[in-house]
Amino acid sequence: MQRFILTREESIHTLLSFIAVRLSLSRKKAKRLLDNRRVFVNKKRTWIASYQLKEGDSVEVHEEGQMSSPSQRSAILFQDNHYLIISKPAHIATNGPKSLECELRVSLQNNHIQAVHRLDKDTSGAVIFALNKGAFEQMKALFKKNLVKKAYRVIVRGAVGKKTFTLDAPVRGQKAITHVTLLKGGKGASLLEVSTATGRTHQIRIHLAAAGHPVAGEMEYDRTPLERRLMRQIPRQMLHAYLLSFEHPYTRETISITAPAPADFDRCLKLLGLEEPIPARN
Repeated sequence: MQRFILTREESIHTLLSFIAVRLSLSRKKAKRLLDNRRVFVNKKRTWIASYQLKEGDSVEVHEEGQMSSPSQRSAILFQDNHYLIISKPAHIATNGPKSLECELRVSLQNNHIQAVHRLDKDTSGAVIFALNKGAFEQMKALFKKNLVKKAYRVIVRGAVGKKTFTLDAPVRGQKAITHVTLLKGGKGASLLEVSTATGRTHQIRIHLAAAGHPVAGEMEYDRTPLERRLMRQIPRQMLHAYLLSFEHPYTRETISITAPAPADFDRCLKLLGLEEPIPARN
């Protein structure tokens, strides 16, 4: 982390030009830091290149998060003739170009592999992939009927006062329901288990931010100052898709899969004094 206090002479700069000059970077590389949400102005995450700085402003640049860990490989949690359940690392898209879906198609030599649902690029955890079109349609039908149980482990800012509660504010005009359970509370952060009765894009992140407990590492829905330096060093949103459970469309067996939290999530728990207090559920 590098921190600068703006002098009167430097206050002529926009945020982009200041970062480029002070870190001796090209404008392209400086813009990448902004795009990756690694810059704070007066403890607020700021990514507007044209942001006009003022004398006395504090600018922090976090090129590498304190809690970063080496890239983790995806791991197979379940596999049969119809489905794969993969533990997706953070920092890779579920599908699309250069995605986990593409990697699986190449490594397993099967161009029919298709993600049935998605996680955000910077969210880790369990994802279901179908091995053929029929399996995809069968599993998609379960999702549409809300017959796939999903649970997430989430580290949020602030002390959560309630043991259980439900958030039901609409998300982008659509009905959205999020159920929350407090697993462990701390002075400045809390560990939650969250499940959703609806599947709106970014629903958990939007609901928790609106409730005053944004996900630690949130880079889009929280613009409040991060007073604790530790919170400014978290390199991604601490949201992990922990549990998937459903009745297999072909075998009728109950499949219940848990994805172990990745190293950066566990390290964040430790640094915030939130080591998981209960065993994983089956």
